[in-house]
This record gives sequence, structure tokens and C-alpha cells, in this order.
Amino acid sequence: MKRIKKLDPEINPVTLDGRGVIQTFYPESLSIVEWNYIVTLKDAVRGHHYHKEFDEYIMFVEGEGVYTELTNDRELMTPVSAGDCIYLPKGVPHTFYPTADCKMIAMLTKRWNDCEEPITKCE
Repeated sequence: MKRIKKLDPEINPVTLDGRGVIQTFYPESLSIVEWNYIVTLKDAVRGHHYHKEFDEYIMFVEGEGVYTELTNDRELMTPVSAGDCIYLPKGVPHTFYPTADCKMIAMLTKRWNDCEEPITKCE
């Protein structure tokens, strides 16, 4: 079953030198072809939807909230905040509930403008 997955970063101990940290994430798919800078304001919800033609990765730069995934009988919740990265496989219904203003980078495995139907709304 495809599901939203929060990716665990790898942290190189050499970067823990008092200046900060470098977190490395490894994608499930090696074919990221587009990235988008997204600003979502607190309490703004786009609604449940899914992508038929691409996988999506979301890297959270600022803010926090909860990603939800629709399953047959319930919503599965994945809390996220700055520094987190999640993987959204194609075909997985999801939406994001921000609890603060958020800045994110979305990375796609197919260009949005090359898709016949880039977003499919859930009813």
C-alpha cells in the first residue's frame, strides 16, 4: 500500500561543529525534474487531492502543520515542521493543514505542465 512517508535524514557527524548541521535526505525516486517554492498561510487548506502522474517530495523550510492521507475509512496524520521532508507517492489522496505560515519546497518526478491532469480533487 502506498502511503505518505516522512523521510529520516542522515546527519554527517563532521557537520556538527558548532556552526549548525547538514541533513541529507535520499529520495525514493531518482527522477526529480521540477521543484516549486510554496507559501501556505496558516489555516489555508487546498483540500484533499492526489497526483496521477508524479510522486512529490515536500521539504519544509519554515512553519508547521499536519499532512493527512485519506484511506478507506479514516485520515492518517503526519505532523511536519521546518527541517522535515515527506514523500507523497502518486495516487495517494492528501492535503495539508498548516498551523502556522509555511514555506516549503515541492519536488516532482514529472513536470506539472507536462501532465494531462496534474491534480485530481477528491470528492
